[in-house]
Amino acid sequence: MTELEIGGVVLAIDYRRTGDDRGPSVKVFGDVDGERVQLLRFDCFDADPHYHYAPTGVNRMFHLDPLTMGCPVAFTLDQVRQNTQAMIAAAGFEAFAVGVDQAARAERVGDVQAAIDAEATGD
Repeated sequence: MTELEIGGVVLAIDYRRTGDDRGPSVKVFGDVDGERVQLLRFDCFDADPHYHYAPTGVNRMFHLDPLTMGCPVAFTLDQVRQNTQAMIAAAGFEAFAVGVDQAARAERVGDVQAAIDAEATGD
């Protein structure tokens, strides 16, 4: 697992296998009330790509349609680059989202891509 601290959150990137599905996963963690909380998770799985708001809480999950959404990794990188702060607020962590630096993640999305690539190849 690779962890990147960027703009007030920790992105934990690994390659997951669950049942008959597998693929890269990007977990977004933040320190909420002194506790490390998983705020978002993007599962770029082969058969059922999806993402979660507050996966260890309310766990609202949305499936990605590869036909209309394209590559799940590209979708995830777009969200990391452009929408993480808004998605964290939508997950129910509005107060935490205020301190999240969206521009910092946009600047380092290449590091996130490199971590995804490394986890997928086992490097």
